Amino acid sequence: MISSLPRLLRALVLPLLFLAGFSRLPAQLLPAIASQAPLTQPSPRSSAPAVALQIAAAERARDLGQLSVAIALYRELLSAPDADRDSLSLSLAAVLVDAGRAAEAQTVLNGVSAPRGGAWQLRAGLAALQLRQRDAAQAAWNAIKPELLSPDDRPWHAFLQGALYDTLPNRDGAAVAKANEFYSKAAAAGTTDLARARFQLAAERVRLQLAPPSRETLDQTRRVFEQWQGRVPGYEAARDYAVMLARLDRRGDAVQFLQRDVILTLPAQDRAGRDEFDFLIGLIGGARGPAGRASLFRLLASGVKPERQRQALQLLADASTSEPERSQFRTELNRHLAATPSHPIRESLLYFRAQIAVSDRDFNQAEEDANSLLREFPGSPLRAHAHGVLTQSAWAAGRYRLAADYARRAREALPPGPEAAAARFDLRVLEAEAWFRAGLQNPLQGSADFRYAADAYEGVLRDRPANLAPGLVGPLMFQRVLAEIKSGSNEASEVLDRLGRDPAFDLENRWQAEWSLARALQIKGDSAAAFARSARAVAALDPGGNAVPPDLRARMAWLQARLAFETGQFRETLGLVDKVVQDSAGLDPVLRGEIASAGGLLKGRAQFALGQETAALETLKSLRAAHPRSDAAVYSFLAESSHFESQGNIVTAQLRLNELINNPDYARSDYLPYALFQTALLSERLGGDDNLKAAIRRIEDLVNIPTAAAQDLLFRARLKQGDLLRRLNQFPQAQQAYEELINKFPQRPDVVLAQLSLAECLNARSAAEPAYAEIARLKFEELRDRLDAPADVRVEAGYNLGKLLERAGRLDEAATVWWRDVVVPFLQQAPAPGPDARRPYWLARTLLDYAALCETRGRLDEAREAYQLVVSAKLGAAEGLARQALQRLGTSARN
Repeated sequence: MISSLPRLLRALVLPLLFLAGFSRLPAQLLPAIASQAPLTQPSPRSSAPAVALQIAAAERARDLGQLSVAIALYRELLSAPDADRDSLSLSLAAVLVDAGRAAEAQTVLNGVSAPRGGAWQLRAGLAALQLRQRDAAQAAWNAIKPELLSPDDRPWHAFLQGALYDTLPNRDGAAVAKANEFYSKAAAAGTTDLARARFQLAAERVRLQLAPPSRETLDQTRRVFEQWQGRVPGYEAARDYAVMLARLDRRGDAVQFLQRDVILTLPAQDRAGRDEFDFLIGLIGGARGPAGRASLFRLLASGVKPERQRQALQLLADASTSEPERSQFRTELNRHLAATPSHPIRESLLYFRAQIAVSDRDFNQAEEDANSLLREFPGSPLRAHAHGVLTQSAWAAGRYRLAADYARRAREALPPGPEAAAARFDLRVLEAEAWFRAGLQNPLQGSADFRYAADAYEGVLRDRPANLAPGLVGPLMFQRVLAEIKSGSNEASEVLDRLGRDPAFDLENRWQAEWSLARALQIKGDSAAAFARSARAVAALDPGGNAVPPDLRARMAWLQARLAFETGQFRETLGLVDKVVQDSAGLDPVLRGEIASAGGLLKGRAQFALGQETAALETLKSLRAAHPRSDAAVYSFLAESSHFESQGNIVTAQLRLNELINNPDYARSDYLPYALFQTALLSERLGGDDNLKAAIRRIEDLVNIPTAAAQDLLFRARLKQGDLLRRLNQFPQAQQAYEELINKFPQRPDVVLAQLSLAECLNARSAAEPAYAEIARLKFEELRDRLDAPADVRVEAGYNLGKLLERAGRLDEAATVWWRDVVVPFLQQAPAPGPDARRPYWLARTLLDYAALCETRGRLDEAREAYQLVVSAKLGAAEGLARQALQRLGTSARN
């Protein structure tokens, strides 16, 4: 069976972080600062799918008889602090009972909280029966209402009924027949040969645990065996005698009897009889004992009864979870799978080796075996399990699109009927989650993946089971909305409004969805719509002020205040901040302090925006006094610096940042690297060699901070450091900085910026050292021709390449590069650049230099065409220069 994934969905809530970025801080700082914003909540989402897959693996292992594996997986799951303890405990208890570890199962069951329903009673009854507490087992069975059991538990209910017949005090032939009837009913519910073999094994174990026989019965059975030895009645008596010895805890005597007095006397042609006695030795002696293990390996290798071979396989797998048994078992699997002709239970062998490979994280082997099973046995009942292995492997490798496809195939391979309905639903949820993660994994191309995720979640909600716990529906609805938002669709508001009419959409998840939608609108630049949405949500979701938990209500009010600020409603912001701070009086002290400090920061920023500088400075000063170690207190220095920078007061802006940098209380703050970087940028703005050198020192201070926040800035800081060194004509040092970035961050998409800067640095060095010119030319050519590089980079590289060729006297080549490789593809054929693109600047320089080159060579018509392109494309300040040149050449610019 596949795991009950919905049990984990309460952990899938993913509230979006709101930005706390400043309008005046450099744009490259905003994403990193955003992650440090106050009043955010960490997302537990990252571990939830891994937990779900582990549950799937545990239930697969249990379903196919790999009980030790399943027990280990469930115990690991239960050790997590946020584990669904009752549900996992019931699953673990079922496996422990299945493995004959009834005392451990009772301990686990005692930890399940009340009320305890039929699932608990069923496991308690099975455990009691194994411990020979038949009256307790009967009482548990009497308390069960079969119609309320899950489809997965119903076969075990039939099994328990059979075991109760099998253990009647006056057990006779009729009782044995009834027991066999119910055992068969339980086994018939198994969807695979391995699942049926598991129920048969369980029945054998019950009979090994019947009440011990009397001495007289034991002796009489021995005499029957001796009387009929070598004939059918003798073999039946031998089996009964060995089982009786085992029930008397004389397992060693039973094994010795079977080996010495029975196996050796079997006719060579009675291979089926040998299978039965090899199996019995393995069952009594145990798959870890030398005799039992040898008999089971012999049965697996040369048996003629496939059902007994599958049971031997299950017993051996369960006893081979550690070394050296594990390596021995793997070697035997390899040997049988390589044999010619194919082994009778090759299908099961492939699956077991795939499972071992998954647990060893040898995903290549797991995928090879699972695919072999699917290819060689296309109609196999194990194909859903094989697809489950492939899903788990793809997920572990981060190949989420493939995981989504395998989850779909596993769902389609499940048998029809209500027994597999829950598994089908779980796999649909996993498929949707895989598409969602694929989108997160590919932010530049993820909209299609999020679209698939949104559609998958829509199907999950449409086909959800009627008895799905209400607490599991809300998170699914939240995920549906979030996927719609991330797909870039304009339908997210409509989807949220539609789902909001469903009473299963609980308040907290509904609000999380409202928060996410408002934030998405805000990030898109539609802060007015975001504010309207949040204000409507606050009014609609909590009209009486009592339905929402106080901390959640505080976050809702905080979002409204934030959005008021970002929509320019600064006076409203002041009132909303005062209200949220006032209403937080009854909250947890930690959250109350967070709201007060974050509120002070937002209030100070609103006052700056209203021109109330004195009041803002006083607000931020009070914030630092009341909450000196808060993030907001640290951030307040950045806010003040940003304000003074916007006023053109660069020196005061730097002083505010230095107060933060030099304060030992903030030495470990995640904001310190940003303050150092911003100080370096301000020093650069001041100009002069001394200030440029000070900027370089600040960046070196940043680079030496061993925190994640500093590492996030490392690339941009080193890149800026290289640029500053070039301005100081320290080209070797600049070259070293760029090469460090290229070697350290080869996979970053923006590493092309460092490559471009390196080429420009080498080009500059070539003025004094001509040998660098050829290296620079090759690097410019490479960047110009890189289809994966941004257009801005390719245009700048093309311009510099042409300039290098012009300086070398290769004028025809320079003209060709400028016109063919820059102007035509990036001005005449490319879409219009965005507002922040640097392409227009470099296109203007290219056209002006190309036109000037044409003039010097007497190609006046080509020069006029180039100047006219500058005018027609409206390339900024260059347009005026182009108009003047056209007048000088005796023509007028065409508008």
